[in-house]
Amino acid sequence: MPKRKKIGLALGSGAYRGFAHIGVIRSLEKHDIAIDYLSGASIGAWVAAYYAVFGDITVLERNLIDNHKENLSLLLDFRGRTGLISGQKFVAYLEKKLNYSSFADLKIPLQIVATDLATADPYVFKSGSVAEAVRASTAIPLVFQAWEQNKKFLVDGGMSNPVPVNLVRKMGADIVIGVNLYNSQEFANPLTGVTDTVTRGTLILLRNLSRVSISDADLVVEPNMSFWQKHSSLSKYFTKATAEAMIKAGEKAMDKLIPALKKLIS
Repeated sequence: MPKRKKIGLALGSGAYRGFAHIGVIRSLEKHDIAIDYLSGASIGAWVAAYYAVFGDITVLERNLIDNHKENLSLLLDFRGRTGLISGQKFVAYLEKKLNYSSFADLKIPLQIVATDLATADPYVFKSGSVAEAVRASTAIPLVFQAWEQNKKFLVDGGMSNPVPVNLVRKMGADIVIGVNLYNSQEFANPLTGVTDTVTRGTLILLRNLSRVSISDADLVVEPNMSFWQKHSSLSKYFTKATAEAMIKAGEKAMDKLIPALKKLIS
């Protein structure tokens, strides 16, 4: 009997677009496709960590959607030295929600990428506290204080490797799925002013960097998240309706690629 091909899933950065990652995993579960290796950057690291710890995406859905007021309170921690928010509440929250897990405890092998502020190079977490790795990978510059690890100051993984396809490839995946939340669909909405123009410029940089990251993927999932830009209030990102819409977008995008994935598997 032929050996089953191993599948790696690389979940990309994208801030609150990251709810779409839940939908991608939901689609793979629905079609009985197992994930053998995981990697993540920024919000992708957060989602990947939950799935690696529990092997159950509903745990993440409950924690992110049903507890949106608690999640918002994590941002009210204004004591940072190198960022507005110290992130101490956030890492304590992650430790508790991730069962104080280390990489050695995980159900699915995982690697998480952050960015070294001194060298601009990716910094890959493979051992130690999973919560601390997620905290480092989600440290948006100026917003969150940089995470200090081994005398390095680490920030958002999306700045150096927004869709860490290469990590799961090196881990042993035969088939690599990359989930890119920075794609051309970001530009569907018309520009309405200076703020939109500045935001668009940042998105263009992230899109082009993401295209480099996904170049070695066998399959690229690109959920249409353009609708999220209609929400100007941060609190709306944590509402159940918005989150479920993003999850559905991810599920729909992955569903469309299931036939191609099954062909690769066979």
